[in-house]
Amino acid sequence: MNISLVYGNRTIRVHVALSQRKRLSITVHPDCSVTVKAPEHSRVENIENKIRKRAKWIVDQLTFFEAHQPAVTPRQYINGETHIYLGRQYRLRIRTGKVPRVRLIGRYFELEMPDTDDREQAARLMRKWHKDHARLIIESRVALFMPRFRSKGAPEPMIRYRLMKKRWGSCNKDGVIMFNTELAKAPLDCVDYVVVHELCHLLCPHHDQDFFRLIKRVLPDWERRKERLEKASL
Repeated sequence: MNISLVYGNRTIRVHVALSQRKRLSITVHPDCSVTVKAPEHSRVENIENKIRKRAKWIVDQLTFFEAHQPAVTPRQYINGETHIYLGRQYRLRIRTGKVPRVRLIGRYFELEMPDTDDREQAARLMRKWHKDHARLIIESRVALFMPRFRSKGAPEPMIRYRLMKKRWGSCNKDGVIMFNTELAKAPLDCVDYVVVHELCHLLCPHHDQDFFRLIKRVLPDWERRKERLEKASL
């Protein structure tokens, strides 16, 4: 069942799932979807009233997640095009080569492949390069910050990586943290913000006062880093 409610100038679309439970819960997800879990015999008007009471909180959460989404510039993978690594711009230089590969040489991404006009292969090679380097960077930053969280009783996370369009990272209830491979393009202080943000969720699952107190202790300037990430051109 889906419900739509208007709050201010926003329409809140909610998916409702009924099940054998005692209380209603509302969750705003990082992909900006909103779900409600309610007791199976709940009346629609009662569910709507509960959503209205939490409307401001829902919109605040949606605004937070929307600002936390990557803004990635579409690429054509042609000579001279600008590509980003750790916040710095590099020109793409495509050359003929028997073995497909990507190298960062000076101020250039040097891309070698048999058919220099094969845009799909160029895109795959560049995505793989960024994924490999995102893994190296993030592993080192997790290793740097994890001792502080471990000392507070945080479980050891399972780290995974994939290309995501709507979020920089996520942490589920089982301690699995997923990082966006596009983070290889972000400035290092912004990478640290995303890493710390997700590590905080090992101890504080929700964006509540405890979460913001914790991230403030670890990264006092987290808001500046978040703002820089939001404005970054990737």
